[in-house]
Formats: sequence, structure tokens, C-alpha cells
Amino acid sequence: MTDLRENIRALLLPITEAAGVFIVDVVVRNERGGKLVQAFVDTDKGITVDECAEISRELGRCIEQENVIQTSYRLEVSSPGADKPVRLLRQYPRNVGRRFKVMLQGSEPSKPFIGTLKAVHGDQLEFETDSGETIAIDFSKITESKVELPW
Repeated sequence: MTDLRENIRALLLPITEAAGVFIVDVVVRNERGGKLVQAFVDTDKGITVDECAEISRELGRCIEQENVIQTSYRLEVSSPGADKPVRLLRQYPRNVGRRFKVMLQGSEPSKPFIGTLKAVHGDQLEFETDSGETIAIDFSKITESKVELPW
């Protein structure tokens, strides 16, 4: 499945580069009757439904031309959505002011760091805790990070 994921990512890369879009993640899952291919893409300012639709059409054509998937499949191209982890450093500036739940290398899964993103300085993310303490975290130390939704 990893090879298929990487093949799809390779097909998607020139499409996204031409559109001024970046790849956040590619997920391939088995589902009844075939495969589900999900491509999560974005821009630094946000992506539109029309942009996702165009990328989906192009990617679908490439998958068919290259015969990458030999079974039936369903293709979804979308933005990552608020419920998905923030995976790339370039996604953080757009989320300044939002509250995050962050897992750090070496931390217990039951002990995430929670704070509001105040600034991004290169590879350093500056968070403010609920107690008002400012903490700088190197992006490379983050194993998972999600925006905490207000509801």
C-alpha cells in the first residue's frame, strides 16, 4: 500500500506544483469493492472547492493513464479540514491565534501539550499556555498537532 501511496503522490506533485498548491497528505485505504484514495491539498491562504475539483480531475486522468490502480477506486481531493492533524510547518502561520493540542517526542500519549499558537519564527513555534507562560517548541520535536476546535 505504501508503494501505491508514493506512486499517487508522485503523480500528484506536478499537478499541485502547476496549480500553486502543496500536498499535505495522501491516504490509500482498502474499502469494500476497491480502494479509497484521499489527497489532502492546500495553499498558504486556503484552497477552494473548484481548485480541489480541478486537481481531482487531473489526478484521476493520470491514475487512469498510468494504470496505477488495477481495481476499482474512489478518489477524493480536499483540504485537510479542521479535524486533521497539522503536518507541515507551512500550515502553522495561518493558524496563529488558534489553540492546539500537541504531542511532543518523548511525551506520554496521555500528556499532550495544550496552548495557543502566538507566532512562528522559522522552525520555532511560540505557544502560550493557559497559565500565560510562553513556550517555544522546535517543529522537529512535534509528533502530532491538531487545532483544538472551540466546541
